[in-house]
Amino acid sequence: MAITLTIALAVLQGLTEFLPVSSSGHLRLLSAFFGVEEPQTFFDVALHVGTLIPILLIYREPVIKIVREWLAIANRSARLEASPYARLGLFVVAASIPTGLIGILAGPLMESLAADVLWVGVALGVNGVLLLFLGRLSRKIDAGGEARGIESMTARDALIIGVIQGGAVFRGISRSGSTITAGLLTGLDRETAATFSFLISIPAIAGALVLKLAEGGLAGVDGVSLAVGVLVSAAVGWLALKWLLRLLHGGGLTHFAWYCFVLSGVTILWRLELL
Repeated sequence: MAITLTIALAVLQGLTEFLPVSSSGHLRLLSAFFGVEEPQTFFDVALHVGTLIPILLIYREPVIKIVREWLAIANRSARLEASPYARLGLFVVAASIPTGLIGILAGPLMESLAADVLWVGVALGVNGVLLLFLGRLSRKIDAGGEARGIESMTARDALIIGVIQGGAVFRGISRSGSTITAGLLTGLDRETAATFSFLISIPAIAGALVLKLAEGGLAGVDGVSLAVGVLVSAAVGWLALKWLLRLLHGGGLTHFAWYCFVLSGVTILWRLELL
């Protein structure tokens, strides 16, 4: 793969993995509009490894707390009921179960539908509506609506968010946007909703890596493209995630909703040969 294409795909992955505009949808449209082939299996793995790095760096504190509290419980020096981050770790596992089941059972159907970019365009429009709703929920919280933190999170919250994350496997639906919206709908505050959204992305991305490796193995790996892809997607992903969190704390992601509406309209018109 040419180094310029490697960098372009890594930048696209780093941006769209975290900004609420659907990375998989953009890759599909890139292929349809410009004839650029989607990344081969192992390069796709490299891009996902790159975007996993900023999550682990930015959310290292809750990840470390989860590990520490589970070690304390294993050593019988703490109880689960008094360990909020150990409970949070359980909720991450609980959310991953419906996500995995939906991905396994509905993933092939969703991929076959997404072969027609018309449905990707429709999904981007739906994603825009979700982002407008997210902005409305954020303003409601700012106006004094009650919201819960990590200590008050329940298994029900986790399962609802996990189901929504499973639905985001459809190209055009943003995983981050839909899961943060789901978290706010369950009554979580913005920080907790965002934190949980990106914590549950860790097993989701890791699971995707395992599946991609099982499909393609290590044959034909270009070491230079691999290294560049990981580094660029990690660097761009870190910047995109920090930017997203600042925007979210500032009140919402409305601008991304209008971007999705425009891209949705262009995609649908292009598919219907009206452009």
